[in-house]
Amino acid sequence: MTTDEVEREVTAALVAVDFTEDQLRLLLATPDQELIASEHHALPRLDDEEAWAWEVGGRISTLFSRDGEPLFALGIGIACPGAVHPIRGVLTESRAHEGWDELHVVDALRRHIDAPAVAMDRVQAALRGEMSFGAALDATDALYLSTREGVPVAAALVAGTVVRGAHMRPGMLVASEVSDTAGIARELAEIASMVDTGLVIVDAPEGDLELLVQATRDALGAVGALAEVAASELGERAVLLGALGAAAIVAYEGEREE
Repeated sequence: MTTDEVEREVTAALVAVDFTEDQLRLLLATPDQELIASEHHALPRLDDEEAWAWEVGGRISTLFSRDGEPLFALGIGIACPGAVHPIRGVLTESRAHEGWDELHVVDALRRHIDAPAVAMDRVQAALRGEMSFGAALDATDALYLSTREGVPVAAALVAGTVVRGAHMRPGMLVASEVSDTAGIARELAEIASMVDTGLVIVDAPEGDLELLVQATRDALGAVGALAEVAASELGERAVLLGALGAAAIVAYEGEREE
């Protein structure tokens, strides 16, 4: 038997997907979450579910057909720019493209790769990333805020659980302009005081982060909240790492069901 005839061992891989209106980031990792491959693509305008599925699903399929050892998907975690129904896997309310409301994210990707998959809001994925690898590593109660999407969005960790809310929406702060640092900090401080959180994590583009951290500390002090304030340790990486952790969980649950 020649070397070419020897069947190569197929390697299991976790898939993390993070997309916005015009950007797609992909991560492949082993079940132990060791990096296999990472890619970043600009997305064209994708007006409907079919176009989105072909573009994003095709990119993932191409990533799996890369040179080297054969791979198969063990689980897929998808971070979406908006509210996601956790059971249906549907992007119900997009903060990006207006045509993506009711985008069937999980079903669309599983038409390309048949593996257990879970979808979540990007801000909730980022909080999960900070819980696993960053500033919320030992936290059980925390608030996470990001202004990277052009609007301030927040997610909450309560008693060790990321809270989805009645409508699966993250905290959309009234101070909708990311330039309103003081307004964002005041709203965040009021929430932290009400839920008596122990930690507030803030993330913002470089140049804005230090100002937001200090404004949040000042606002917490003004309302008498006792939470500590920390800058994100992961920055933009938090979203993908949170999606990767979710992929590992859904892969494990898929194995149990089988």
